[in-house]
Amino acid sequence: MSNKGIRKFYLSIVLPSIIAICLFIISIYIIIIPAFEKNIMERKKEMIGELTKTAWSLLEEYDKEYKNNEITLSQAKQLAASKIKQMRYGKESKDYFWIIDMHPNMIMHPYRKELNGTDLSNYQDPEGKKLFVEAVNIVNEKGEGYIHYLWQWKDDSTRIVPKLSFVKAYHEWKWVVGTGIYLEDVKEEISSLRARLLKISFIITIVISIILLYIIRQSLNIEKRRKNTEEKLKTSRQKYQTLVDASIDGTIMIINNKIIFSNLKFNKMLGSAAADVLSLSFDDIFEVKWKEAISYFSKPGKSVTIETHLKCIDKPFRDVVITVSKILYEKQDGFIIITKDTTRQKQIEKETKSLSSEVQTSLLLMNQPIKHFIKDLIKCDMNTSITDVALLMTRKKQKVIFICQENKIIGVVNDSDLKTRVLAKNLEINKPVSEIMTAPVVYIQDNILLYEAVLLCNNENISHLAVKNNMGAIIGVISNEDILEMQRNTLSYLIREIEIAEDIHQIKIINEKAPVLIKALLESGGKTLNITRIITSLTDAISKRIIALAIETVGQPPCKFAFIALGSEGRMEQTLATDQDNAIIFDDSENVEIEEAYQYFHKLAEIINKNLDYAGYEFCKGDIMAKNPKWTQPLAVWKEYFSDWIINSDPQSILDACIFFDFRCIYGNREFTNELRDFVNELVEYKAVFFHHLANSVIKFKSPVSLFGSIIGESDLDDNQAINIKKILLPIICFIRIYAIKNKLKETNSLERAEKLYSMKIFSKPLYDELVLSYNYLMLLRFRFQTIQLLNNNQPNNLIDINKLTDIEKTTLKKIFSEITNLQTKLSFDFKGMA
Repeated sequence: MSNKGIRKFYLSIVLPSIIAICLFIISIYIIIIPAFEKNIMERKKEMIGELTKTAWSLLEEYDKEYKNNEITLSQAKQLAASKIKQMRYGKESKDYFWIIDMHPNMIMHPYRKELNGTDLSNYQDPEGKKLFVEAVNIVNEKGEGYIHYLWQWKDDSTRIVPKLSFVKAYHEWKWVVGTGIYLEDVKEEISSLRARLLKISFIITIVISIILLYIIRQSLNIEKRRKNTEEKLKTSRQKYQTLVDASIDGTIMIINNKIIFSNLKFNKMLGSAAADVLSLSFDDIFEVKWKEAISYFSKPGKSVTIETHLKCIDKPFRDVVITVSKILYEKQDGFIIITKDTTRQKQIEKETKSLSSEVQTSLLLMNQPIKHFIKDLIKCDMNTSITDVALLMTRKKQKVIFICQENKIIGVVNDSDLKTRVLAKNLEINKPVSEIMTAPVVYIQDNILLYEAVLLCNNENISHLAVKNNMGAIIGVISNEDILEMQRNTLSYLIREIEIAEDIHQIKIINEKAPVLIKALLESGGKTLNITRIITSLTDAISKRIIALAIETVGQPPCKFAFIALGSEGRMEQTLATDQDNAIIFDDSENVEIEEAYQYFHKLAEIINKNLDYAGYEFCKGDIMAKNPKWTQPLAVWKEYFSDWIINSDPQSILDACIFFDFRCIYGNREFTNELRDFVNELVEYKAVFFHHLANSVIKFKSPVSLFGSIIGESDLDDNQAINIKKILLPIICFIRIYAIKNKLKETNSLERAEKLYSMKIFSKPLYDELVLSYNYLMLLRFRFQTIQLLNNNQPNNLIDINKLTDIEKTTLKKIFSEITNLQTKLSFDFKGMA
């Protein structure tokens, strides 16, 4: 190396390194050590705050038992004080909690028992501070806070040291609970930390000095090695570029998170020039994130296949399968991504699945007994005039009438007979109807299937069939036209009807046909996923049509937006008893007039929610709907909402916000929900307290007790011995949701989430099987009772009558309750200690 190079080396490397060492040592004394001291104190304060709140929560639990008339107030206070008295923490398990009232009087102190029951109004520490009076003043003013004072060292009454306590009021009982830390412990910890930091800084200084000497020694060879490396890199780049260009599939190569090569096939798929492709990142091109794609690799030589979307320039997204291969490129990791277009294949699979479902639904309907579809019949005496018969049929809006002789049916007349046998032949209309009736009447039993009735009508060339029950009594009539109408109640037909509906009343009528489909699927053993898919498809189609009609009324939106479904609709798990849970996300880019957007979308939401309610989707009792201004907001505000829920919220707020984590776009720009989902997935990283609170919502779930031998609780039963099945499903759904959020899944459906977690080896095979079986069983029970309620013209709900369950069904419920307990144990193990 030349003298000029050596001087440049010393000025550019050695001198800055020495300066950096000096700044490092100075920063340890001026910045790092004070910052660590402050951080330790803040962590200690946060710790005693959380511990006090834990003890405080016991007061709340015992107060709830008192309010539920399970114990008396005196018993509740005694049990709470006794429980808190036994609580210990710290290295020696000698740190404790104490309780006073608002007077203040000492309720409980585990070490200073002589204070229990005494008036503390004049109690002072050695410096004269009335610490208990100050504690009461703080909680009266703020509800909770910190106090400094002098106190005995743990259980050693001879040693008095400074102490910092956190106090929190439980206003229901006018109690104050508190605990504290000894500042001597904190000072000792800080001193130990300071010593370690000084030792580390000394070692680092020595190590850096040695490294500098080594660098100086090695620097003479750097220039020669650099030239050799450049030659090798040039050769290697040419080799890989040839490989990429020769691929018959769309191929790119990525080094250091940058695209360095792309072949002609890939450029055409993306619809972009080669130079433009090189300026893009992986995340700009594919829907799947680069961080997720490379997370599967541990060493070169491995390949992974991922289904995703290609974000084509000025074209719709393409369904693609990418194969990512890891290579070693000049001693650094490189990746080759081969892209195959599967758009056509996906479309074929989707159409095949849809057609299969349509055929299955149609076959299921045609295999239903006709007793579910018969209509009431009208009768008249054989001597009734043709005129009166025609008037009766018109008034009753019926196309057929049965003719009786002494209350025995002997014939039948339909509207076709009136045309062909009366009008066409100019027959006297005052003649008795018996002259034009068809006899004898063709009967069928009520237990034959729809397709058998179709065959009979076709073979006999008749339009109506009288239906008898197993006692031989005629109970109704069914027509060939009615049967054909049943065949129209397939999913695709109903959705097509919804898409062309011109008013909300038409949509309401179509939606009322859903129970027929669901009942057919239930009675034929249909899968829960198929049933919820049908309901979700109908709901989505209805929502889209209602939104489109609302936009026609209000006018085109001033900016892009997404109408999102939340809760059960967001999870695609709606049942026949459901309310609305929805919201709106709209664009907040610079060119959008936010105030104008607010006014437009609030007006649009009012119409949408009102029409959804009319169509059969009741208003949300918690007002979680787009018409609530709080839930129609720009994307930035939604990000703030989720940030607050994840970072700052208390357990109850997180519990109330759970349904928002199941959001799904059903109309508008999906880019907003995709961006929001990515934002949430990044935000939950390392948020232990958030997951701790989520897990607690399931852990605190109390299985119902009593009806089948310690199983169903009185709080879950009404006067008719019915249990709310939704409450039993909730811990299972929440359990799956917690792990889905933790592992950053994009799926919202519970069964799809569980399957994904199983494939990722987060769930074991036995756990996955138990979750699926429990979920499916509870959902099918829910559907069964709701369908019965609807067909009986009752409002569907989530209650199931215990007395209508078989012993086997009750036993299955017992097993599910047992499984919920296992889920709570797993959550407690995985998340309880994360707070």
